[in-house]
Amino acid sequence: MATNHELTGRADIHMHTNASDGLPTAKQLLDSVAKRNHLDVIAITDHDVLESSLWAYEQRSKYAFDIIPGVEVTARNGHVLGLWVTMPIPMHLSVIETVMAIHEQGGIAILAHPGELLINGGQVLRYLRNPEVLLDWNLDGVEVFNAGAMTPGNNVLAQRIMRGLDIPLVGNSDAHTLSAIGRGLTRFKGRSAADFRNALAQHQTVAEGIRWQITDYLKLSVKSIPIRRNKSMVPNSLSTYPTA
Repeated sequence: MATNHELTGRADIHMHTNASDGLPTAKQLLDSVAKRNHLDVIAITDHDVLESSLWAYEQRSKYAFDIIPGVEVTARNGHVLGLWVTMPIPMHLSVIETVMAIHEQGGIAILAHPGELLINGGQVLRYLRNPEVLLDWNLDGVEVFNAGAMTPGNNVLAQRIMRGLDIPLVGNSDAHTLSAIGRGLTRFKGRSAADFRNALAQHQTVAEGIRWQITDYLKLSVKSIPIRRNKSMVPNSLSTYPTA
């Protein structure tokens, strides 16, 4: 088992661009990571769209850090990060069906923010009462630190759910702004995307991070005002906007 001082790699594999509900473009995101030089592995995981992620993956030779293609899939009972995914995954499948669809592409499936009541509140009590269900879903990892979690105590709940379960743990920023990137991350042995994937397989990852700054939340709030105003003018609109 690797010791903490050997886990020198830094991965943030949960972040968003303006292809879904984030603020930066994919290029702005990549250039920001390059300038700050604070991560070794990243994945753009927009909500149910691959446009920015695949574009970023095509640019991987231009950057010193590794880029994984990915997506955040909206399942019926939560959100699942699909890494090394290059084809769309249908929305609103069950979690286990979503995981299977990711694995069919040779990808890695990570349950995002399991303690987030605003997204999967109906499942949190189920996880607390019967956490073994997460083993049944054949997940490759669970996000126990999310820097942008909206629900107070989200990360504490996630860590409590995972207590005693033999599933790799990850931390992520869930960044929707440039300044939030890397505020949550996963430590692993090595530096490359291949090293990160191997660390997950070997259950040798550590989640860590700090919460978003208040300015990150304010930037998103300002962005959402015209969207909400426009949607309120459309009669009987059933559209919804993901928040994490």
